[in-house]
Amino acid sequence: MPETPHWEFLSFDTAAHAFVFWLLAVLAVFSAGRQRWFAGLRKHAFRAVFLGTVAMGAGIEVLQMWMDLGRNGEWSDMLSDSLGVVLGLLLMWTVKRFWQ
Repeated sequence: MPETPHWEFLSFDTAAHAFVFWLLAVLAVFSAGRQRWFAGLRKHAFRAVFLGTVAMGAGIEVLQMWMDLGRNGEWSDMLSDSLGVVLGLLLMWTVKRFWQ
């Protein structure tokens, strides 16, 4: 990916990170609701998905900072990941609330 100036927060890279983590959150909530082993924890599905996906995004960025593979970990990417997770969870919460 080309270098993005700090002032240009809304870029393709930001949108790509947000979209991937939006999709991850939507699919994780959908999947968690269908798992039998998760039945007793369904009321905690949103919290578990939020913590798990945000931690995964942060872990990816930290690994990119530590590993010398030509990739850079950035706080803005982690923020974009978290924004995508929150939007995905809001969508699933809205669907769950008005669908049932």
